[in-house]
Amino acid sequence: MKNTILILLLIFGLFACEDNDSYFDASIPQENVSFEAIPGGAIMRYTLPENTDIFAVRAEYEDYKGKKMIKIASYAYDSLVLDGFNEARNNVPVRVSLLNQSNEASKAMEFTFNTQDSGPVAFFNNIEVLPYWDGFQVKYKVPCAATGLCNVFFIGTNPMTKELDTLLLETFAIEAGENVKYYSLAQKRDMNTVVVKTEDFRGNVAMQKIYEGIASYNVEKLDPSNFEWLDPFSLSVENDNQGFMVGWKYLFDGDVKGSRKLAFQESWGNTLSPANMYSFVTLPYAVNKPDAPKYFILDIKEPKQVSSIRMYGMLNLNTMTKPSVFVTCYGTMLPNDVTIYASNDKDDNNSWVKVGNFYQSLTAAVPWIQRAGDVDNSTKIKTTSELEAVEPCYLTVNFSVDNPPYRYFKVEFNSVFKKIPNQYYENTTERVTLHEVEVYGK
Repeated sequence: MKNTILILLLIFGLFACEDNDSYFDASIPQENVSFEAIPGGAIMRYTLPENTDIFAVRAEYEDYKGKKMIKIASYAYDSLVLDGFNEARNNVPVRVSLLNQSNEASKAMEFTFNTQDSGPVAFFNNIEVLPYWDGFQVKYKVPCAATGLCNVFFIGTNPMTKELDTLLLETFAIEAGENVKYYSLAQKRDMNTVVVKTEDFRGNVAMQKIYEGIASYNVEKLDPSNFEWLDPFSLSVENDNQGFMVGWKYLFDGDVKGSRKLAFQESWGNTLSPANMYSFVTLPYAVNKPDAPKYFILDIKEPKQVSSIRMYGMLNLNTMTKPSVFVTCYGTMLPNDVTIYASNDKDDNNSWVKVGNFYQSLTAAVPWIQRAGDVDNSTKIKTTSELEAVEPCYLTVNFSVDNPPYRYFKVEFNSVFKKIPNQYYENTTERVTLHEVEVYGK
C-alpha cells in the first residue's frame, strides 16, 4: 500500500513540474527578419516587437565544418553577424529565438540564409602571380569586409638541409581592395614555383593553389662608365682642385661609402688633411619647387628596362673636413623626397612619364641617412678596415616591371633633411648632395 502511494505521489509530482515549466512567449514576425550575404557569412537584420521582456536574440546554425554555432545579440542591436564559412553556400538553416532576462527562450523560428566566399576564398577569385625583379609579385583584389590570413611560399633550397623545400616568405592579413605584394628572392632562378595558402583567423586552411613557371626578371648593376648626369639648370658644383674634388662625375666612380676620401686623408698621415670629398654637391636652392622647377637628367646612353636606382650617402668618417660647400651638416643635404620620370626623348616635354618616387618622413625614427656623415656620433668610422666592414647607406627608387626600356631619367629632389636633431647646423639654403648613383636593370 505504501509503495502504491509513493508511486502516485511521484506521478503527480512529475505532472506538477511539467505544469510549472515556464516558456518565454514572444516571437518576431517573419517579415521583420532578413539576411544579407557577406564574405564568410551573413548579416541577420531584425526588428523586435514592442515587448520589454525581450532581452536578447539568439541564432543557432552550423558552420562549414558542421560545428554548432550560437550567436547572441542584445535587444539594443538590430543585427547579428553569422560567420564561420569559407566557400559561398546557399540555404543554410538557422534557428532564431528570443531570450528574456532569465535566459528563457521563446519557440525557435526557422530561416535560411546565403553566404559569399570568405576573404581567404575570395582571395583566389581575382589573383595574379606575375614576374618581378629577382622574384615575383602577387596581385589580388578582394571584396569589402574580407578578413583572413595569406601565406606565401616558394620552392627553394632549404638552408638547413640543402635540399628543395617549400619555404615561407610572408604571412599577412588579407586587406579588402586591390593590393600588390612584391618578393625579390636571394635565391635567383629563371623560373619560380609559388605556393599561396589562405586561412581564416581560427587557423583553418581555406584554400591553397600552386603557381608554376613564374619567370624571374633577374637584374644586375648596369655599367656606369658612359653614364652622364645632365645639368639643365647649372646647379652642380664642379671643382677638381685639392681640398674639393666635387662634381657629377664622382656619382659614377664606384665609391659607395667614402673610401676615396678616407684613403686620401690616410695618405697624408692624419684626418685633418685637405677635404677632397670625391662627391657631388649642388649650389644653393637646388630643391625642386612647384613655382621654380629644378631637376637633373641621368642619361644611361641606351634604352634599358630599369628596375631601380640607388642613391648613396657618404658614411660617417671620423672627420669630414668639409670644404666650404659642405659647411652645413652633411646629412642635412641628403634628399628625403625624390621623384623620377623617364623618357626616350629628353627634349620632348610631353614624353616624360613618372616611373618612381621615394619619400621618407623628416621625423622618421631611423632615417636612411642614420649612418651618413655627421648625423650620429656613434657611427663614426676611423680606419679603412672599419669602413670595409660596414654596409653603405642608400635610398632606393623602385620601378615597375611593366615599364618599357628608357634611356633618360629626370630626377627631382623635392626635399632634403635640412635639419637633424642634436646638430647645430641647418641646411637653410637647400643644397643637395649625393655620393654615388647606381642603376639596376634587366
